[in-house]
Amino acid sequence: MSRSPVAIIGAGPYGLSLAAHLTHRGVDNRVFGRPMAFWAQIAAAGKERYLKSFCFGTSISTPVPGFRFADYNLPRGLEAFEPCSMANFVDYGRWFQKAQVPWVEPEDVVGVEADGEDYRISLQGGADFKASGVVVATGLANFAVIPKPLADLPPTLVTHSSRVDDFRIFTGRSVAVVGAGQSALEAAALLLEVGARPQVVAREEKILWHTRVRAQRSLWRKIRSPITGLGTGPKAWALTNFPGLVHHMPDPWRIEFVRRHLPPEGAWWLRPRVEDKIKIHAGVAVADARPSAGGVELRLRGKDGAETRVECEHVIAGTGYRVDVDRLDFLSPDIRARVGRLQGSPKLNGAFESTVRGLYFVGPASALSFGPLFRFVIGAEYTSRTVAGKLA
Repeated sequence: MSRSPVAIIGAGPYGLSLAAHLTHRGVDNRVFGRPMAFWAQIAAAGKERYLKSFCFGTSISTPVPGFRFADYNLPRGLEAFEPCSMANFVDYGRWFQKAQVPWVEPEDVVGVEADGEDYRISLQGGADFKASGVVVATGLANFAVIPKPLADLPPTLVTHSSRVDDFRIFTGRSVAVVGAGQSALEAAALLLEVGARPQVVAREEKILWHTRVRAQRSLWRKIRSPITGLGTGPKAWALTNFPGLVHHMPDPWRIEFVRRHLPPEGAWWLRPRVEDKIKIHAGVAVADARPSAGGVELRLRGKDGAETRVECEHVIAGTGYRVDVDRLDFLSPDIRARVGRLQGSPKLNGAFESTVRGLYFVGPASALSFGPLFRFVIGAEYTSRTVAGKLA
């Protein structure tokens, strides 16, 4: 049986970053998953999909110079500020992987079990091996949320926005999109552009939109509202420049801070594709959803208790993600039971290690322990340096 010191489960931005840093420190590692698979599926579902974050803040981290997102874009004449194509980001990630982490194994991990002081890792192809450390870097793929009562609908009638393989399957159909954030608003725009008949259902009283940030600004404006990979302003600057600070907050304060940071908003470049073109039911929640002769009947309830009904053929839930360790079914029940939790997320120490020795969580799964920076790619550098330092 082969033996590997560290197994990284996931080949997205965090998994690739960590592998590059571990190798730079001489730590052997094996990386499992299809490179950039989650992002590739999102990009392929529809044209005109862009990152909401600044391009310079969406680089995969490596100690080797010359592999930032801008280093890939600029020689090719591509956008290096915003908005950057999501398909382009996928191409960049695969370029990075081939150059920096060519040993990625495009195979799924189906089992992780404790084996004495080590872990036994089982692969989909039937092989297994031992690892002294395991890093879960699966991103958001396992954590899509379809809230009740939408979750009670048959799966043929409701789809999470991240699981739409091709928006063209809705051409000519009426679709209700639930949510007021970027994924919901973008889904509505893509539906309209393929000839569907979308309408948006949002709890918020009105849709919020980002204001465009110009790359060239006055010195005073730069000082007053600095641009960072997490956005603009003093708060974004502090979170970006002191990435480990939030970890030291008391758990209840940190959880509330993460929950409130960055409310549901749409990107500035998406606004003209949605506003005044798509019907929006604002300030209402879905009180009930049931199959009907035409597809789905939604009962919407406002804060004043008033109700309306909406008929559609399908529902897309742009309702985000919620980390829950119990949804990582490749971890054995025994391991999952021993992972300390913060509202479903793993409770992590300062090195991103869980309460189970040698088991680490990186990326969005670490956000409730480390803050909102780690819901985004920009958090990969601090994460990778910290975890690699510990494992080295």
